[in-house]
Amino acid sequence: MVVLKISQFNTYQFKLPLREPLLIGKHSLTHRQGLIVEISDDKGHIALGEISPLPGLNREDMARVGTEIARVRSLVVNCELPKDLKELSGGFEKWLGPFHLTPSVRFGFEMAVLNLLAARKGIPLCRLISDSPRAYVTINGLLAGSFSQVIDKAGRLLGEGYTAFKLKVGRNCLEDDVTLATTVRNLIGGTSILRLDANRAWTVDHALAILKILADINIDYIEEPTKTFSSLRRLASKPGISVPIALDESLLEVTPEEALSVPRIAAIVLKPTSLGLERAVQLARLATTLGVKPVISSSFESGLGLKALSHIAASVNKSDIPVGLGTLDWFKEDLLVTPSDIEKGQMLIAELPKACEEIRQEFFKKQ
Repeated sequence: MVVLKISQFNTYQFKLPLREPLLIGKHSLTHRQGLIVEISDDKGHIALGEISPLPGLNREDMARVGTEIARVRSLVVNCELPKDLKELSGGFEKWLGPFHLTPSVRFGFEMAVLNLLAARKGIPLCRLISDSPRAYVTINGLLAGSFSQVIDKAGRLLGEGYTAFKLKVGRNCLEDDVTLATTVRNLIGGTSILRLDANRAWTVDHALAILKILADINIDYIEEPTKTFSSLRRLASKPGISVPIALDESLLEVTPEEALSVPRIAAIVLKPTSLGLERAVQLARLATTLGVKPVISSSFESGLGLKALSHIAASVNKSDIPVGLGTLDWFKEDLLVTPSDIEKGQMLIAELPKACEEIRQEFFKKQ
């Protein structure tokens, strides 16, 4: 019987500059920072994971991350790993649950362990999770900013071959949001997918008004239109609502069963950095059985994290559901020597780096 143990466990800090400030709630970020976990076994297989909590989204800060991952290191090195981890059916929770780790730490460590299991088998991460992963994922082009910035970017992405777009709304008055959404729809054409994300900006009455106006422009879904989950439930029960609804922040507040019981839920936006990798995959599987689209999305991870997320998306989605992984263009520099390429709005599922030598050394330091 083969016994798997983590023989070495290293961590590295990284800090990457952004092209422009990233506004997340009350936070304005000029850099993304986090930790890279590097683990290896006694056969020389090496695997990496990324822990990069997003201020304004994750509650944990880097000080807590450092404390937690140091504790994990002390508890798992030279200890036998459970044998039921790759199924992602509760093995990680049984193993790591007693450690009470925050979601970003769970995601990064689970990512590293799964990559190590894949490396030992000589297969990519997506084939460890699924017998028939997709060869590519379609990227949901992110549109945010002023009216002119949104229109300029929509035109550029359309010219590059993008067929799916996610438009941030809710920061302007009703008339401006309607004008923006209508203009984007006219620009990208009727066959492209258009999604809206209000980030919980509206009251029920405001959301009801705007969704009735936009009912005729073919919206794939509106993400978190109202300020709370309870108000979203009220909105979804209103007569005359024809625009499908997607959940994001609500998944951190209520049980999956409660979230997916809301009428008109068409999709759930899954951010593994905020949920943990195993839990995100479990939610994706549950949603699929209920006819709800699981949309794997980024929390502005580096290229390393994005590659892992693309493998997860390729594993859980049998059909081509556009994913929210088009965030790397916010970065002035990336960790990877060879970052993922997006061609004609699609990301090919490329191998993940197996060692820190494949990462640009100037952006991180060993702890």
